[in-house]
Amino acid sequence: MISKTLTAGVAALAMSAGLAGLAGFGGVAGAASTPVALDLNQSQAFSFLGHSCGGIQETVYANGFDPTSGFPTGVVDLKTSCGGSGRGGGYHSTTYTASVDVTWDWTATVVSTNVPATGAAVPGFFATDANGNQVYDSGSSAFLLVAPGFTPTPRVTGISVTQGPASGGTSVVITGTGFTAATAVSFGGEPAASFTITADTSITAVAPAAPAGPVDVSVTSAGGTDVTGAFDVFTFVAAPTITGLSPASGPLQGGNQVVITGTGLVAVTSVTFGGNPTYPTAQSDTSLTVTAPAGDAVDNTSVTVTSVGGAASASYAYTAANVCGTGCLFTSPSTAVATTGVPFSFTVSASGGVTPTFLEKGKLPNGVTFVDNFDGTATLSGTPTIVGKKPAAGTYRDKIRATFAYGTASKTITQVFVLTVS
Repeated sequence: MISKTLTAGVAALAMSAGLAGLAGFGGVAGAASTPVALDLNQSQAFSFLGHSCGGIQETVYANGFDPTSGFPTGVVDLKTSCGGSGRGGGYHSTTYTASVDVTWDWTATVVSTNVPATGAAVPGFFATDANGNQVYDSGSSAFLLVAPGFTPTPRVTGISVTQGPASGGTSVVITGTGFTAATAVSFGGEPAASFTITADTSITAVAPAAPAGPVDVSVTSAGGTDVTGAFDVFTFVAAPTITGLSPASGPLQGGNQVVITGTGLVAVTSVTFGGNPTYPTAQSDTSLTVTAPAGDAVDNTSVTVTSVGGAASASYAYTAANVCGTGCLFTSPSTAVATTGVPFSFTVSASGGVTPTFLEKGKLPNGVTFVDNFDGTATLSGTPTIVGKKPAAGTYRDKIRATFAYGTASKTITQVFVLTVS
């Protein structure tokens, strides 16, 4: 038994910690037989101290139970010394210290920390909560004794999936502690469609149908309901809708901009025209702007938008290809010059609604060729060459044809091209 001369400071600390259920200072005999150390691991300690010279020393003081979660709390003093290894202590030694407020769960896993510590550190402290759980100091360490038969408050530390359709059905793995005795799982207060306890640290739950928006996933047992936080937020996403397409038709080769209006479009991750993908260039909750991809045939097809919340479709018509767009025309000059024995190159180009192909008809100097690049250009190149007594110099007139074709639509334009060789 602890002496009745326990300091008034200890009693004051117990009251300030909100320990309304403090059972007294009758020792630890009524608690479970196996104590669990309350501390920080070396990695956690280093994150606060920033130094570790031969290890970080910890002095741990329990100081009660958190008034909200009921979890045990305390203060951890950290210290490490670097240097000072010379004979007689001749080398300079630097000591680094830090003090940390810590809250642990019922498995002695760290729940939260605060630096610098603001809680009181009273050596020799011990306390018992209303359930018979005890925290106490022993030397430079602190311990937790969980009462026999105690059902801990669940603690959620993470969820495997953070969003799903508002229609429900998403399978979510919830991780944490104290799940063995769980009696309920809820999504923002809405009971899970079903849940399975797979371990004391894991539950698999199926999300219910719920209004769109973020909610906290919580677990309840006879020990209470876990305290919510940023790590348990699940967002229900409403299915998108399409109220209009502008325009609702376009040429078979695509390339035109289409504005999709509707709702829930900001969450859309996929847009297809008849199964052919395209990607938004502008996106809000009520509008998507996309470039129509090429179609498969002159026909009606479906524009489909898809998000985590679901999918929506609207009809879009592919019309005969507009092969010339605003006009089919040559964009390169109709003349070029070259010199006998000197390599040269000339690029032929034309533009329209689709990429043209080229064909040259006529006579070219020896050593000069015409090649279609199949990218909307052709190349006239080579080295004009004298063959026998036949000179390369002269004027060469050719017809170059540019053909714009897509599906059954086709348009051919001709340019009279003159190559002068000196």
